[in-house]
Amino acid sequence: MSAIEHHAILESAKALHREGFKADYAETDREGFIKFETLHRLANDQTSIVSIMQANNEVGTIQDIKKLAEIAHAKGALFHTDAVQSVGKIKVNVKELDVDLLSLSAHKFYGPKGVGLSLFAKVQK
Repeated sequence: MSAIEHHAILESAKALHREGFKADYAETDREGFIKFETLHRLANDQTSIVSIMQANNEVGTIQDIKKLAEIAHAKGALFHTDAVQSVGKIKVNVKELDVDLLSLSAHKFYGPKGVGLSLFAKVQK
C-alpha cells in the first residue's frame, strides 16, 4: 500500500501487523502517484495483497490502477482498490481495471451512510 491510503486501510494493515503480517508502504511522487518501480521492488512472492486507492480524497490523484494491478499480479499478489472517492465521478469497471477486490461506500452515490460494499471481482485458485 502507499502511506497516503485512507485510514481504514492503514488501520487494517496495523491490525494485521500485530498478528504477525508484514506491511510495506510504496512511496509516491510529489503529486501522490505511486512509483511503479517501488511497487516492483516491494512486491515479491511473499506478497499476499496490494491495496491502492484509485482516487485520493486529500490530493485528488487518480492512480493508474490497471498498471498497478498488473504489477501486483505479476508478483502473484491479489489487488484491492479503494474506489470510494472515484465511483460516480470517473468510470470504474472492475474488468477493465483487472482488480480482484474493490471497495465502495454507499453514501458517495446517494445510498445510506454507514453502508459499505466490497466487490470480489475475481476468484483466484
